Amino acid sequence: MGNTLPLQGVKILDFSTYAAAPICAMTLADWGADVIKIESLSGDMFRFFGFIMACPVQDDDNIQFEMDNRNKRGISLNLKTDEGKEIIHKLLQTADVLVTNYRPKALKSLGLDYETVSGKNPRLVYAYLNGYGDDGPDKEKPGFDLSAYFARSGILVEMPEPGNPPLPALAGFGDHPTGTILAGGICAALLQREKTGKGCKVQTSLFNTALWNLQLNIASANNNAHLSEDEYNKIRTKRRQPRSGLMNTYQSKEGRWITVMALEYDRYWKPFAELVLRRPDLADDPRFNNQMAGFQHGEELAAIIDETFGNLTEHEIVTRLKKADIAHEVNLRWKELKNDTQALENGFIIEHKMPSGRTDWIMGNPVRFNGEKTSIRRPAPRLGEHNDEILSALGYSAEKITAWRNNMIIK
Repeated sequence: MGNTLPLQGVKILDFSTYAAAPICAMTLADWGADVIKIESLSGDMFRFFGFIMACPVQDDDNIQFEMDNRNKRGISLNLKTDEGKEIIHKLLQTADVLVTNYRPKALKSLGLDYETVSGKNPRLVYAYLNGYGDDGPDKEKPGFDLSAYFARSGILVEMPEPGNPPLPALAGFGDHPTGTILAGGICAALLQREKTGKGCKVQTSLFNTALWNLQLNIASANNNAHLSEDEYNKIRTKRRQPRSGLMNTYQSKEGRWITVMALEYDRYWKPFAELVLRRPDLADDPRFNNQMAGFQHGEELAAIIDETFGNLTEHEIVTRLKKADIAHEVNLRWKELKNDTQALENGFIIEHKMPSGRTDWIMGNPVRFNGEKTSIRRPAPRLGEHNDEILSALGYSAEKITAWRNNMIIK
């Protein structure tokens, strides 16, 4: 990768668990930072999350943990001991950034709350991620993406068509944008430190990120809050009753779903009618020949497109849409993405050899510098893998490190 990664020389302590905050630290590691993951002697519980996702969970083959903890070094400490606390505080004196998602009471008991840490190292950027924010009655409430991001924000109940139960949440889908947003905030804080010489506290939450991502939808709901539930359900987008038939998803003859996204209705209606539907008689039909009419008759148009697409193969539909220059996409299954040429050539998904020797796939960082794809410089650390290396760099002797290991202060 050369010297193009912008965070080379920046030292990050990742004192966090599960997904969102470790993803933040992983993002910084991808961007060149030296990230040290600090774990208890039993390890981050996310090491075992692969069981839930039907993935391997071994020391040398743990794809779920690998994706969120690659490019880090690792140390395991017993923070219930004075020696363990001494080590982490000594590490903090060498660090530029601390990333954590532990709850305030736990951080306070360890002397790792912002006030204590910043008093000892005023240049430190203190990055804190939680479920619900730093204020309000739920600031101490535990939060995960399935609850704080998906459920509290309304995604689960608003996404299904009216009358259907809440959707099952997607694991990690809220964690990744939240962690990435915090990584951006950390970079801004580091830039500010270059100007002022002082660090600061950077904070975000799963709930806040969900609302940020849902701005358009929440604004629409707020401006229709006066409607009854039945009235509101009538204006909600439904596949068979879309606001626009040209912004909807339809099924091909062999069962593949194709999403059409012709945002500029007036521009694309005529080519859609003539080249895609091959219904020139509809081009000037007053029900569909302008945006307002098309929106008023969205259900009728969707039914026409459903019938046409249902008699065509995926290839036939895509060929027609391309000829009409209409934005569209085939809805891929997740297992198909590793064969997507566009994703592969851009490094959005990367073939990766696990330490076990088995090949799996990881996602490339969404930000690239000078066009360079994500580089996996080191696999996710085994529990306590770099204890000796990190402690030696802090000035501790081999004898002391051995004694601490024998006394269960480190692994």
